[in-house]
Amino acid sequence: MGEKRGQTEKLVYDFPTQLSTEIGYEDGTWSRVTCKQFRSYNGPRRILKFNKEGEGVYIEYNGPVYYYDSNKKIKDLTKKGYAYLHDITPKPQLRPGENHFLNDEKVRKQLGK
Repeated sequence: MGEKRGQTEKLVYDFPTQLSTEIGYEDGTWSRVTCKQFRSYNGPRRILKFNKEGEGVYIEYNGPVYYYDSNKKIKDLTKKGYAYLHDITPKPQLRPGENHFLNDEKVRKQLGK
């Protein structure tokens, strides 16, 4: 169904997609993300691999950063966070019955209200 949105080519993954992928935030916390998010995050990234003894080892990943949902590499690496094509950040939308979330200031900021 991606053809309707113009996504006719397969996304390129320069890392093993079966492994756990994590991104690092400025406050030092790490979060597990999908491979699609991992490839388009401009910031610290790491992959969890297992050695011969079965112990988990984090390996820092310094591969290319792609725009979200495309195979175009970003050129300006100064902007941190997710890289969106044409600098259009998708805004979350509330479904009917979720207006109580507007009481939270963090949610209001994300929605632009």
